[in-house]
Amino acid sequence: MSLSTDLEILNRVLRDVSGCFLQYVGDCWPWTSISTDGDQLKSIVDQCVARQRESIRLMTEYLAPRQARVESGAFTADFTDLHYVSLKFLIKQLISTQSRVVESVDRTKTMLPTGDSVLDILNLVSRNEHENLAAISSSGS
Repeated sequence: MSLSTDLEILNRVLRDVSGCFLQYVGDCWPWTSISTDGDQLKSIVDQCVARQRESIRLMTEYLAPRQARVESGAFTADFTDLHYVSLKFLIKQLISTQSRVVESVDRTKTMLPTGDSVLDILNLVSRNEHENLAAISSSGS
């Protein structure tokens, strides 16, 4: 694959990850109740948000010196319907959307040849997103 195509692929993943529901939840804490038993759940979600922000940082740092434009994703307006609810209520939605993020990243990895430096970044992102899904899924049970 050409470098520009690889960079476009990585930039698409960056848009998907930076505009996903987990990042939205991480940004909307002032409006989301954690409920009385939610401190542990909030801690888990905070760790997942931080791990995902690390993925975003890795992709951005890789893309920035190699192309003129790095695109972050935008949150969908559908997310705004989920303000003023408990974090426990959001877990099913977080699991569902994080599953889609994992599937998207893993599917994208198959588009790149072995040894591609973009693939190395996507492998790190994939590991982070799988860890996030596992953590969120275990907290929802």
